[in-house]
Amino acid sequence: MVLSLLLIGPAIELPAQDCQVAEEQGGMKFPVAGLDAGTRCLIGDVVNRYTTSGLIGPVQAPITQELYEYLLDRPVMLALLVQRLELGAYQVAEKAQHQFWVNDGEGTQGLFTLLYQDQVNRIYHITGYHEGQLFPMVRAKAVVFMRIQAVVTQGGQPAVETALRVYTRLNDPILAGLVRILSPLLGDAVTRTLAKGFTVINQLGGRMAQDQGRVTQEVASLSSIESDQRQRLTALLKALSRPNSQPQPARPVPP
Repeated sequence: MVLSLLLIGPAIELPAQDCQVAEEQGGMKFPVAGLDAGTRCLIGDVVNRYTTSGLIGPVQAPITQELYEYLLDRPVMLALLVQRLELGAYQVAEKAQHQFWVNDGEGTQGLFTLLYQDQVNRIYHITGYHEGQLFPMVRAKAVVFMRIQAVVTQGGQPAVETALRVYTRLNDPILAGLVRILSPLLGDAVTRTLAKGFTVINQLGGRMAQDQGRVTQEVASLSSIESDQRQRLTALLKALSRPNSQPQPARPVPP
């Protein structure tokens, strides 16, 4: 929590309009009106003053929604599997409930905080920085609106479909102006960089569907993860290979 305070800074009074957040984001509706004022202000500080914004998806992954969310809720386990399967060099440390420090191994690090979740929606706040060749150090805040929906493929197999609406606000006003001028070239790059921490689950889901045996072996070898979590993940993996004799249509979700 101390790390969170250092990165986000002390609470500040924001103009009332900065705490008003639109319900519709990227053609999807999120129940922002039901959030407390502090959370809305945290979101509005980015969304209403963003430097770049972008939409990722919808994208399908060939795994169940239950498995997808199990991984999403356990970033430490997710990062270890991504490393073992050579899909990335992510490192994740839990800082508090629903709060994780994420290092993508490619110059981007930040504190991911889950602000809201229900059956199909999630809202994340991110604060961190990127070190690269073009700019030595870029500090920014971001908000990610996420929609997760269970679907059925044409072959009758369960899958999960996700879409992200990403807003980024750079801390440096001069750099922010430059990015706006060069948008969408730089803007798209910023959006993709921030979204990688979420879209890597789609890559992992594809590997799980293609090589379930290898992934199951890697899960069993994660000695730093509690055994009950490994057993549950193994059971969810095994369920992928069971025939789906009565495929159900995707459940309706709010627009």
